[in-house]
Amino acid sequence: MSVRVPLIYREAPRFGFDIGTHTIKVVQLRRSGNSTAVQGFGYAYFPREAIVEGIIAEPEQIAEVVRPMLRKLSYGKLTAKRVVTGLPTAKLFTRTLNLPAMSPAELDQAISYEIEQYVPVPLNDLYIDYEVIHPASGKDGQSQILTIAAPRAIVDSYIQLFDLLGLEIGALESGMTAVVRALLHSGDAGGSTLVMDIGSLETDLTIYEKYTPLTASIPVGGDSFTDTITSKLSLKRDQANEIKVKFGIGGSGLHDKILPAIEPNLQTIIKEVKRVIKYYEERGDGKQKVTSIAISGGSASMPGLGDYLQAKLGLPLRVSDPWRNINTKKAHLDTNHEAPLYTTAVGLALRGLL
Repeated sequence: MSVRVPLIYREAPRFGFDIGTHTIKVVQLRRSGNSTAVQGFGYAYFPREAIVEGIIAEPEQIAEVVRPMLRKLSYGKLTAKRVVTGLPTAKLFTRTLNLPAMSPAELDQAISYEIEQYVPVPLNDLYIDYEVIHPASGKDGQSQILTIAAPRAIVDSYIQLFDLLGLEIGALESGMTAVVRALLHSGDAGGSTLVMDIGSLETDLTIYEKYTPLTASIPVGGDSFTDTITSKLSLKRDQANEIKVKFGIGGSGLHDKILPAIEPNLQTIIKEVKRVIKYYEERGDGKQKVTSIAISGGSASMPGLGDYLQAKLGLPLRVSDPWRNINTKKAHLDTNHEAPLYTTAVGLALRGLL
């Protein structure tokens, strides 16, 4: 029998703790009158081998770099020990179910049965949570239920890390849920916006609908760009990464070399984006249309990327700034470069204010 754990937010954790493929980013926000202000934020790098397939394989390696970062942030100071953290979207199984009215015990059994049908992982290896979105009404009515299943190995490894850090997990949720929350707060996304979060190893997509998220993951990200530039231009990896960050595919003298090198990676992303948009619009019988795109993540600020994607996809596109509508006057943020990096962490921190 599967064990139910809180993977859907219910309580009010205090600060966001974003675990990437090789970085940790933390953000704490506070209410300031009718507005929101930054209390503190920071980041730390850890060895890439510390996380394998979403599982924190070397928690002590990560803890060693996080402890000093928590003591001395890039700005401000954390005032809490409770966190909300995001699980890797590509490793989660999310589905909305329609079930008849039944007792809580029967509902637990029914959900376990349904998850067993669509999740290619044994129930004993999963943690499961669910939320009744719309209760059954009428004699033959059905309840609409959001279910989330997460691999036990991933969740347990997160728990171990936070135990080492002396922090309490207030809530776990999908990292993409946090991204969407941040972009809704900043005004970069709305009900018909496709959100594209470009991480190091993969790109996550979602067209957000409350409680019924449409998501997809593509195994192409910032590291793919760096690796391709390294290979095609015969450079060392750190040189390739510097060129990617500084010049990207913008209007520099290197444009004619960099764009042809990484264009196959970009075309893979574009193909999947078009597929997701087509599925979404056809599912709505033509009544729902994607009207814009918002991009976030570490590679979102790569020069020229936004313009390229906008031209290829034919939709208005914005590079996210999750700090918009948050008072950061004293923090001296480099919003052009740093803003997209903190999107998930800001979204997690915003959850702590609810």
